[in-house]
Amino acid sequence: MLYSEEIDLDLASDDFDLLEDLSFEELEADLGISNELQIFTENEASESNISKGPSSIGGSDTFSGSIIQSIVFGIENPGSFFNRNSRGLERIRTNINLSTKGEVSSNLKYKFGGLVRFDWGDWQEEKFRFGGNSPELKFKDVFLDFYPSNNIWIRIGNQIIARGQFDTLSISDTINPRDLSIPAQGELSEFRQHIPAILVNFPLSDFKIEVVVTHNAGANNLGEIGSGFDPMALFQSLMVPGGSPLVPVYLKPSNQTELFARLNYSFNGGDFAVVVSDENLNQRNLKGITATTPSTELSFGFDRVRMFGLSGNVARGNYLFKYEGAHFSNMPIAGKDPTSLPWNKRDQSILGLGIDYSGVDNLTLGFETDIKLTQDYTNDLSGSETSVGQSIQARWTGLNDLLTINGTLSRLNGEKSFISSIAANYKVRDGLSLGGRLVQYQASSVADSFYPYKNQDVIMLSTEYSF
Repeated sequence: MLYSEEIDLDLASDDFDLLEDLSFEELEADLGISNELQIFTENEASESNISKGPSSIGGSDTFSGSIIQSIVFGIENPGSFFNRNSRGLERIRTNINLSTKGEVSSNLKYKFGGLVRFDWGDWQEEKFRFGGNSPELKFKDVFLDFYPSNNIWIRIGNQIIARGQFDTLSISDTINPRDLSIPAQGELSEFRQHIPAILVNFPLSDFKIEVVVTHNAGANNLGEIGSGFDPMALFQSLMVPGGSPLVPVYLKPSNQTELFARLNYSFNGGDFAVVVSDENLNQRNLKGITATTPSTELSFGFDRVRMFGLSGNVARGNYLFKYEGAHFSNMPIAGKDPTSLPWNKRDQSILGLGIDYSGVDNLTLGFETDIKLTQDYTNDLSGSETSVGQSIQARWTGLNDLLTINGTLSRLNGEKSFISSIAANYKVRDGLSLGGRLVQYQASSVADSFYPYKNQDVIMLSTEYSF
């Protein structure tokens, strides 16, 4: 097991992408992202299938939003470490998303958006109790789009910059941290976390160049203490019966500025991109253990790495072939005893391959696999020199596209853990839909990332009203 704030799916690895129901294309649409950059010169205006990127904001001022009401019921007994230690109601949550966009002038546009979240209660004293919580306000898209010329686009502000090829993996798409606090249970629109950034996009011959600078982007969001995915559950071996509780301490990075650059080339039926970065890992790793009388503090901090990546896709008939690879320098890797600090640093390479098939009416099938290679591996390190993970997805639509059913089965990289999810969504009418989802976590080995959470299976019911 990798003892980190994000274990190797980890409670924080980007493998959690595999837990989402919807495709990346739907994610793009939900986040206001287009498959075309819409930053063309006059000669380019007739071309299509440019590299994926955020869409420009055009037209008159508009206002939109959604209200999502969800109920989550735990169907297993998670154990005494968690607040909910038996079968029962886990969560009743209301999310209100609001956004407005428009233009100040022909070359200056804006978008402002936010989320209001309210949990109607918590599990306390052996049962779910209503009350005691306050609404949480969170800013999402808050940015300006500036076009100094026909072929230069600048976006400044809080934003999501999604560039991955895969539905289930994030290999070279590392700009935005993820929300892993309720894996496979959260809304897709809230999965990638907004960050303050400056994005500059411009053409160079037949290529598109994109440069992104972020500051204080933060880390992956994990579960709260006592919640169903409390990250401290991974460290129960450090607890002494009747002893002090475990308390996480999250450290700030020594350098909060990160740099990403991407070169993209589009061709008939596909695209290809090269990505480089100097960044902080989105997952914080264990840096120190301090035992005191009132508590045992576990300090988690950032690691600085450099990444060189490749990604792309090719469409042929009913098939879409996808690939993504990245080489990371100085990745932190725990030893067999993860409390032995500091962790070792090794270079690590990851390759992902995927295929989608849509040749059957109303049905799309997908398969993805990732291979992780740790260079200069030694036997005192956790895991293995080479590890593999797989994911199978199926998506069916029917009743004139009113009903959608999604299924996912994933084996985590280098583990025996499996996560399965089946979800259904029915559009009652325009703007109103009903949904249901079953999520199961399976882990047979104590070395698996999800072993402490193997009894967190849930049934979810939700309704969404969009306007």
